[in-house]
Amino acid sequence: MKEEKVILLADMNSFFASCHQSEDESLQSKPVIVGGAPHNKMKGKVIAASYEARENGIYTTMSMYEALKKCPNAVVVQRNHSLYNAYSQKIMAFLRLIGDTEIASIDEAYVDITERVQAGNAPKSIAFYIQKMVWEKLSIPSSIGIGPTKIIAKMAADVKKPMGCTLFNREQFCNHFHPLPLEVLHGCGKKTEEKLNSHSLYTIGDLARADTFHLKMILGIRGEVLQKAALGLSSNKVNADRRKGDKTIGKETTFPKPTDDQDMILNIGKSMVKLLSKRLEDKRLKARTIAIVYKKESGQGSHSKSITLMEPVSNPGVIYNHVERLYEAHLIDLPLWLFGVRLSNFDTSSFVQLTLFDKY
Repeated sequence: MKEEKVILLADMNSFFASCHQSEDESLQSKPVIVGGAPHNKMKGKVIAASYEARENGIYTTMSMYEALKKCPNAVVVQRNHSLYNAYSQKIMAFLRLIGDTEIASIDEAYVDITERVQAGNAPKSIAFYIQKMVWEKLSIPSSIGIGPTKIIAKMAADVKKPMGCTLFNREQFCNHFHPLPLEVLHGCGKKTEEKLNSHSLYTIGDLARADTFHLKMILGIRGEVLQKAALGLSSNKVNADRRKGDKTIGKETTFPKPTDDQDMILNIGKSMVKLLSKRLEDKRLKARTIAIVYKKESGQGSHSKSITLMEPVSNPGVIYNHVERLYEAHLIDLPLWLFGVRLSNFDTSSFVQLTLFDKY
């Protein structure tokens, strides 16, 4: 890896639940579930679960009713985004001391450690130092992946959880992941997996070896992007935090009264994504950062939750999938006064004109 970029992906384990355990020592080593409605913990869905809870079969998006049946002694806590943001800001500030840092989400960041490696520091030593400091100072466990590209670092971080550290070069990445099912590939959702399965593509290796033109017939340009991911090929450029003044396009709507109607909010989000995607196409742009915007109280400022992708996108189906995930992770069951979608962090160099083979 000496002549290549060395990218590290730091992933905070069970972040929301870990923040609550860090704040309240009485919750440490106990099964903790984040979720439930404010006045009835049996309603709603699991937003996050500690590893102790996961050992009892609890997982994110499970209904609270089912989760508490599986683990009656679980401690249920209400989500606290101010708390999560405070912890995230501390962690990201620390990572910036290590190297150029690109925030991928509230609990994940890419760090370019190439210069530190070239100066003689072993990649894993850097990773262990990060894990040690974040755990000692904040009691937040983390898993770290290291590789020459972002996709390799990202998927390597998922190999050992919690508190794991995995380093792969491209050959090691392919040897490890190619025998595994497509659901393991970052960016390959369930519907995409089912579509590929219908064409006799079942493993990451099958996707890597498939005919690229055939993949584009099945999935459009996204087929080629996923194939590159299956080969461990993606950007190795870590973009430091966006500065003020970055261009943004977005749509928002204000409701007559607070609503937690999930179907209505997501349908509005889908319509917004279609309009914004058309604007991207017209301007020959793609966006790396997708955000949802919301207000919980009338007359107060808006808030946002975002994700920054490894590859820029303009496909409305892909963008909406991320909007839906952001909503389900942060806002589900919350009454909202305002909801919107924003796209930013634009890239013009990789624009590919949509063709009749592209599928939404």
